[in-house]
Amino acid sequence: MNNWTVAEMAFRCNRLSLRMERLAQNFLRMGAMSLDGVDTETVRSILKESKVFIELTAIDLDIDSAFELAQIQRQLSRWDVYWLETWTSDTSQIEISNLSQSWTNRIREIAGVFI
Repeated sequence: MNNWTVAEMAFRCNRLSLRMERLAQNFLRMGAMSLDGVDTETVRSILKESKVFIELTAIDLDIDSAFELAQIQRQLSRWDVYWLETWTSDTSQIEISNLSQSWTNRIREIAGVFI
């Protein structure tokens, strides 16, 4: 049994396309904030939320798309585990921004949302 919060359950009840777009928006925010040097905890909070959103979204996707999201989730987990080292590196902040933009585009492709 999952111990989802009320907010996570509300997210899970949204249509798949809305969940995918919310996840894409999280990555857009995370990428922009990484370049702006915004408060580390704000970015980390978005990162953690995105890991949960992936879990709540992937279960409704085909196996290949779910696998892609799982790979993204793995990278987010690596950053989370080594957050202090990750955030203090300019190179890592640029990597977060670049990958976040790439993930945004890919998630929108998977969802069929081309904005």
